[in-house]
Amino acid sequence: MKRMLDLIIELAGVALVLLVALPAHAQLMLAHEGHHSGDCAIKNGAFPVAFSAYEKPKGDLPPTHAYCDHVPETGELYFSVDLTDLESREIPIAIRLVMEGHGEGGHEIMSIPAKQYPSGSIAFTANLEDLGQYAVLLETEKGGKMTTAVRIPVHVGGGGGHGGHGSGIGATEIALLVGAAGIGAFFWFRRRASPKAS
Repeated sequence: MKRMLDLIIELAGVALVLLVALPAHAQLMLAHEGHHSGDCAIKNGAFPVAFSAYEKPKGDLPPTHAYCDHVPETGELYFSVDLTDLESREIPIAIRLVMEGHGEGGHEIMSIPAKQYPSGSIAFTANLEDLGQYAVLLETEKGGKMTTAVRIPVHVGGGGGHGGHGSGIGATEIALLVGAAGIGAFFWFRRRASPKAS
C-alpha cells in the first residue's frame, strides 16, 4: 500500500513538472479563456447586449480569442453583438462603427442599415487600420430620426488585451514558476531522502 501511495505522489510530482514545462504565459491564457469567454455585458444603453471582438487569425483558422473593450492590434476584426433582451429583437436596429475623436459623432468606418434581428445575433467584420478609440453604435428610430440606443466602446492598439496579458512575464507568471520550482524541489529532496530512511 505504501508503494502505491508513493507511486501516486511521484506521478503527481511528474504532472506538476510537466505543467511547469509549458510556458507559464500559455497556461494563464488557457485558464483565462476557460473562465472568460470574452463576452462583455453592456447594460448602460436602451437595452442590454453582450459584445465580443475577434482578431482574424492568419490562414484559414477560425478566430479563437475574444476581446471585450480592448483589442491589442489593428487589422481585420470580427464583431459579435448578442441582443440579450427579447424586446430588442423585434425593433429595427442600425449598426455604425466609428472612430472617435474626429468631430461630433466620430469618423464613420462602416454602417449597416436598420433591420430586425429575431435571432438576437448581430455579426459583422471591419478592417481597423488605425490605433485609437472606436465605438460600435446600435441605433434605433426615435421621433423620425436614428439615435444611438447602445454605445459599445472598443480601444484598438497598445498590445496586451485582457488587462495586459499580452507579452512578457508578469508577477503571476513568476509566482507560478517559483511555486512549481518549490514543489519540484520538495519531490526531488524527498526522493533522495527515501533510500536513507529504508
